[in-house]
Amino acid sequence: MECVLDEELLLNIKCSDQEYEDEEDEKMGVEEHQPPLESIAHSASFNEDDSDPLQETATTCNFPWIFEDSDVLIPDDNLADIVLKREESLRPAAPKRGRGRPAVNSGNYTSSCGQLWSVAKNPEVSREELPLLGQPACGKGPARTVSNAVEAWMLLFDDEMLRSLLRHVNEQMRKRKTPTTVQRPLDIVELRAFLGLSYLCGVFRNARYSGPLEELWTLELGNAVFRASMTLTRFDTISECLAGNCGWSEGQKLWQRLLINCRSYYGCSSWLAVDETTCSVAKSRMTFCCDARTLYMANAVVSRNQRCPDKDVEQLICDFKTTGRNVTLGTRHLNLTQCEQLMQRQISSLGALDATSPDWPRHWTAESPVFNGTSKLIPFDGEAVLCCGLSSQIDAIQAYRQTSNACQQFHELSQRFSTAHAIPASLRKQANPFLQLLHFILNAAAVNAWILLRLSAKGDATMDQRDFQRQLGLFLTQQRLQRRLQRRSTSTSLVMRLQICEILGQSSQRLLSEATGEAKLTQSVGVLTPDKMSLPLGVSLASRYGEKHRRCKPCARNKRGTKSRTRCQQCLQHRCGNHLISRCYECVGIVPGQLPEGNMRDEDGT
Repeated sequence: MECVLDEELLLNIKCSDQEYEDEEDEKMGVEEHQPPLESIAHSASFNEDDSDPLQETATTCNFPWIFEDSDVLIPDDNLADIVLKREESLRPAAPKRGRGRPAVNSGNYTSSCGQLWSVAKNPEVSREELPLLGQPACGKGPARTVSNAVEAWMLLFDDEMLRSLLRHVNEQMRKRKTPTTVQRPLDIVELRAFLGLSYLCGVFRNARYSGPLEELWTLELGNAVFRASMTLTRFDTISECLAGNCGWSEGQKLWQRLLINCRSYYGCSSWLAVDETTCSVAKSRMTFCCDARTLYMANAVVSRNQRCPDKDVEQLICDFKTTGRNVTLGTRHLNLTQCEQLMQRQISSLGALDATSPDWPRHWTAESPVFNGTSKLIPFDGEAVLCCGLSSQIDAIQAYRQTSNACQQFHELSQRFSTAHAIPASLRKQANPFLQLLHFILNAAAVNAWILLRLSAKGDATMDQRDFQRQLGLFLTQQRLQRRLQRRSTSTSLVMRLQICEILGQSSQRLLSEATGEAKLTQSVGVLTPDKMSLPLGVSLASRYGEKHRRCKPCARNKRGTKSRTRCQQCLQHRCGNHLISRCYECVGIVPGQLPEGNMRDEDGT
């Protein structure tokens, strides 16, 4: 038998301790019991169970927030004065006596789209204000414990994205194959090294007056990690293959994969910002949803076609419905209808409303706030701040100042050390949507990974962005450098190996010892020592020439048919002239008496 409990019954259930406290209050003659301020702020329609189960509620973090929650709260000392001033401002102003016609309206204004604004606030609307839960920004899942730059980056730019790039590059290399030139296929290790060098190019080539890309491979003005990882020709070849015939759809696949990872490994704070920024990626429109307290890109929309702003907002805030967060909307996305729709999804909103907006109340002097249900217009610098559903404890003007530029600040961070500086000069004048979007993906992944690392329990909250990207570039090239260090080939010189050891922080003593031993072997001359001038005990020599011609054993291993009569005087195996060392008896130090008969010719030649 199932038992179904009513929600009102569950709310009225009290524990024994609470009942005991209520009885004590009644005995003391307490007429009214005022609930705490936090309980007043909570709306009955808000459901805390809808919050993200992976969201941490209490953490200690030394992250340098853009602003603190206390910066946008109205101090308790000034709260009573502010409430009094608001009550006075809500009273309708006394009509001025003078010459001329009387005022048409009595504190009511109408916008061009038919919205009614009033200087008097409805007392019942205060119950519909949404609370700000104060969610802290944090990493999710493995992002909570990342300890270095490459771990944080690989959560966002995962192996699937690397394999997609690898397939594209190798396909372009096969298309460029000619009878005279054959490009070596790319592997995942070399691709990571290429991306690492691209990040380092953004670090070393972000100045206004920086030299050409080729300088990074020179001995005078370059860096050893570029020369040790790959040649400039190879780097240019990979860039040209990435800029091959690959359309906008392929770049969108990487972009969507990045957004999935960014949303999966991060929990946003209570303050979000949605705004459109200037973007140079194939003349597209780019709208971000960023965490205003960390500047983390939580979601984004990139489109080359004209889209409805309401659809963009609906897509960007899909992860935050019924969570009680606040969204600061940009000018293009702010309107009263949009704010009311967000209010229905239990999301409060902020934004600057321009005087040319259809929602602007006509004949409003912008001297005192006006209200429309849960929405409020506050005069601000010749415009007005529109807030909807925002708690009365929040200073709307201060909150707008702190959160309005979050998306633009993220875009500036992503372009500060842009990997677009790694594009060769021959490709910069060409319009390539895939290559431009790829570099923006790399920049966004680096900024978000930098924020995840600083939020991690094992990360450094004070790490600079330049240091993070420099460490990321070096980490991505390490496996490639280790391979070149261990490979025994003539292409990797001793000087280059010593530079690789210095880059990796390894000792070069073993490398120098091996090089010294090899040098001694190549420069040594075979000389018999005096104690080995005569034959050792138990060793006897036979005739140098056998009775028949037999196949040379080393030549037989190489599938050759060389036959010879000469043989080793000790093991008696036949050897040809290429595999037999011949010395005269005088140099070897063997006296004629040590040889059997037939091994030494007489002086007369018989």
